[in-house]
Amino acid sequence: MSKEANVDVIELAGKLANEFRGTAADYDRTGEFPTANYDRMRETGYLRAAVPEELGGMGAGLAQMARAQQALARGCASTALAVNMHQFQVGVAADGWRNGGPTEAFLRRVADEGPILASTGAEAIVAGDWSPSTTAERQDGQWVLNGRKFFCSQAPGMDVVRVNARDTESGDFLVFSVARSAAGVSIVETWDTTGMRATASHDLVMENVQVPEAAMGANLGKVQPMRAGPLVNVGRWFLTLVSGVYLGIAEEARAEALKAIGTGVNSSHRNDVLTDVMVGEMEAAFLTARSVHETVARELDAFPEDMQAALPRAILCKEIVTARAIEVVDKAVEIAGGRAYFRKAPLERLARDVRAGRFHPPASPVSFQIAGERVREKSL
Repeated sequence: MSKEANVDVIELAGKLANEFRGTAADYDRTGEFPTANYDRMRETGYLRAAVPEELGGMGAGLAQMARAQQALARGCASTALAVNMHQFQVGVAADGWRNGGPTEAFLRRVADEGPILASTGAEAIVAGDWSPSTTAERQDGQWVLNGRKFFCSQAPGMDVVRVNARDTESGDFLVFSVARSAAGVSIVETWDTTGMRATASHDLVMENVQVPEAAMGANLGKVQPMRAGPLVNVGRWFLTLVSGVYLGIAEEARAEALKAIGTGVNSSHRNDVLTDVMVGEMEAAFLTARSVHETVARELDAFPEDMQAALPRAILCKEIVTARAIEVVDKAVEIAGGRAYFRKAPLERLARDVRAGRFHPPASPVSFQIAGERVREKSL
């Protein structure tokens, strides 16, 4: 059992957020990967928060981690979104261990060594086709990977990256764990965006990368990934946690707006009634997002027997929370007035960061199609 086992992970995330808030604007301006923030998350045990206590972690479940990611995002949204790619993988592995799966060695490594886990499959998403163009060819008892992935968050700091590829012989959908240090792995610095700039989500290129047979984590056959049990559980963790990140941005924007009342350059042209209306509209959107997120996270916290039935909840949680979070931030900017337009204003950064929520897969309208299909099937 780790020394952090009795630490409240949500409280820890809040303390880290208070530390990270002071440098968030600098990281946003430069687009530099927040290495110092990751050092603190490793030092305090946050990177092993979802590892079971018996294996050296803090034992945080899905609902706790979702709340923790919300708290962390209030200080630095880029850090919270980037580390989300690490946290959801640890959570999925912890589920596997609790259900008798062979993930103990992996989880002990996370607890003992603190590797940063990245994940990317975005080439398929950008192309609108779930079948990856990255190839995996079996040669002499190992696999050889070739391809280019987009949106590899934490790329400069990662130690291991989870990638999917297509078996050149069978056409099956395969999932691999690839070491950053492997020969043929390179990062192309393409991440120059309007928001979430410090996630450093650059391109990952693999040229004849040789990985052992054991590096193949899953063979999902010729299936749509959102039908495959292992990837559906990935969606359950990823979508619930990433929703927490955008809820945290909304919560921070709400606080900034309430501080700004009466100080913005537009405030002299408003009366108290108009301000109260805007605050009420902001609060309605925030309460909707928070209620949906807390309800779904609580429902999905227990490993569901029917993973396909859990998927619509996670997908719709992400859609509702991110949409309402954007509403909250936009209303917060309106309340704060012209001062929110300056680069030095936290709201200016939050308004850019929150819009990244529209792009996480599955995105609308595909997200609603998948959710509707699963709900309809269950009702037949």
